[in-house]
Amino acid sequence: MQIKLDGQSVTSTMEVKSKVQALSSLRKIPKINEKKIHLDSLKLFNRLIIFAQRDMTVETSLAYELTPFPLSLFSNKDQKMNKANKAGFSKTSLKELTDPLDLTNQSCSTLVVDGGWLLYMVKWEQGQTWQEIANSYLSYVQCLGRRSQKTIVVFDGYSRSPKDHDHIRRTKKSCCDLQIRPDMIHWTPRAKFLDNTNNKSELIHLLSSTFRKHNITVEQCDNDADTSIVREALATATDDSVEVRAEDADVLVMLDHPLFFTTSKGSYDVRRIREALSERERCYLLFCHAFTGCDTVSAIAGHGKTTLFDRFCAGDIDEHMDIFLDTQATKDAVIQAGTTIFQYIYHAPGTALGEIRHNMFSRKAAAGLIKPETLPPTEGAAAQHSLRAYLQTQDWILLQSMSLNPSDYGWTLGVHGYEPVPTLDPMAPEELLQFTSCNCNGDCSNRRCSCKRNGVKCISACGVCKGISCKNCGHDGGESGEDSEIDS
Repeated sequence: MQIKLDGQSVTSTMEVKSKVQALSSLRKIPKINEKKIHLDSLKLFNRLIIFAQRDMTVETSLAYELTPFPLSLFSNKDQKMNKANKAGFSKTSLKELTDPLDLTNQSCSTLVVDGGWLLYMVKWEQGQTWQEIANSYLSYVQCLGRRSQKTIVVFDGYSRSPKDHDHIRRTKKSCCDLQIRPDMIHWTPRAKFLDNTNNKSELIHLLSSTFRKHNITVEQCDNDADTSIVREALATATDDSVEVRAEDADVLVMLDHPLFFTTSKGSYDVRRIREALSERERCYLLFCHAFTGCDTVSAIAGHGKTTLFDRFCAGDIDEHMDIFLDTQATKDAVIQAGTTIFQYIYHAPGTALGEIRHNMFSRKAAAGLIKPETLPPTEGAAAQHSLRAYLQTQDWILLQSMSLNPSDYGWTLGVHGYEPVPTLDPMAPEELLQFTSCNCNGDCSNRRCSCKRNGVKCISACGVCKGISCKNCGHDGGESGEDSEIDS
């Protein structure tokens, strides 16, 4: 491309195929019969429902998603997993159970700081060198730890993990890889610089070196730091008072010792929060937080985390939730338990998800409002969701990131890291993907009719007959001999 541009003026024209592609072109485009389809998921769903009027009942077709990915679990906007309201859940279900504390005069033996949160807490001044920026972070951490005898900073690592999906979703501004030296002046805005994980690693290396020179303990993880933060805090909390400085709700749900959890909104006594929960709530907190949506598990459209947490802990599904807490559970047991829990979520225990989808579709169709994201996921999508929830629950129980192989539990390793597997089932049955409708002026009785020629019945999407007034409609089995009209 560069060779073709050499010697050209700025006003020269250029072939469209030679133009640089926008990042939006990297979006995965669904394929049907090896052909890419550029169609909104909602339109595709409604078209397939119309085509299901043929040889297949709508009930049978709704056993499939009828969309390129499960809209009850994935966003139609960016094809990423639905983002859960973790902050709202931790506030209403945990933090509001106790009053915030004033730790101004409370000394702690150890302060454990979330390094991922720390990176965004210091303002970068224009014209500063990287060492000056590192010194600003040092001053900030020293201020945080002024009441503590020991300070530990735990940084994320950025090797391949299921958090890749969330990192990509959070990326808003593209930035190239930059190498930094202490004496170099920075010119890139902080937000843009930190959107690149390689740049984050460079900065973390400099910060770690600076902190260690001032007796601040630093732990660099291979991937997500949440489990390491909790592990460090719990190891010290057995004997002494510990404060954890973080914003992530994932850290709070894992803490269960008498220590303090501090956010920008205040400090909380973890022991008091635990005591305010019922025994069942304490037992199933990790599972509920994972299954209802976190960084590595999609939220369920139309079902909030707090509401589901209350329902799970008040219901009679203990034996199924226990499967997710069992470190020896088989994948088949996890899938079966997850499917049963989805049946419970949609108020239809013992009813197959495909049947629930059809019943809900029928009610919504009568009201004239059909949104595929309001239907439950299919069996295949529910299975992959359940496997991802089990993996995350086990990581939290064992305090070990990637305690199991993600590729066995709802993830696949792609070019940009781990990506969630929406479902292993086809989007729709093969016969429903023929997309055939006619525009005949005759009675659709011979092979000049494209529907007749492809061996399918005319439907309401057909231009003239509407699947009603011809001899190839579903309710009329009659055949006619001759017709001279051709599709217009």
